[in-house]
Amino acid sequence: MEAFVWDQRFVTGIDVVDEQHHRLVDITNRLGDVMVAGDVVSGGRMQVLFLELSGYAREHFHDEEVLMREIGLDTRHIDTHTLHHHQFVEQLAAMWRTRGLMKNPTEILHGFLAAWLAFHILGEDHAMARQIAQIKAGESPVMAYESQLHVEDNATATLLDALGTLYHLLAQQNSDLAEANARLESAIEARRSG
Repeated sequence: MEAFVWDQRFVTGIDVVDEQHHRLVDITNRLGDVMVAGDVVSGGRMQVLFLELSGYAREHFHDEEVLMREIGLDTRHIDTHTLHHHQFVEQLAAMWRTRGLMKNPTEILHGFLAAWLAFHILGEDHAMARQIAQIKAGESPVMAYESQLHVEDNATATLLDALGTLYHLLAQQNSDLAEANARLESAIEARRSG
């Protein structure tokens, strides 16, 4: 099931980044196939895809972060971009740990990934690509970063705001589930000990 269709809107113009994004989209779509097939939560294809996704995301994020530093992007962009990478990895791991508490874990994970990929690629990664192009054209990293603060396209801005809201809601739900699971485990352990 190709729920996340790759097209030219997602292309940043940075070959290695685009190839890696395309691979992440493929993994997300294969997770959609698992969802449709109704594979079991406890293992099987979902676990294999989760491990592939988490490993590949770490590799991709590392490569992006090295690229940003090598090009010399403004540290404000690098710091925010890197923080979002780390948050994604943490949220992905928390979703996996709490999948047993979710009614439809594959569907939730698939929705989270699709929203995050669209938000991240269309937002931060396109901003990164524009800054890299500006720096290569002779612009200072500070000016390149600040020019991205004023990029205005109402349709794209509205879409990115909506995707950002969806991503943050899913991330908050994930965080709440992880906290509830930790409290439950503590209560169970207290009863066993007491």
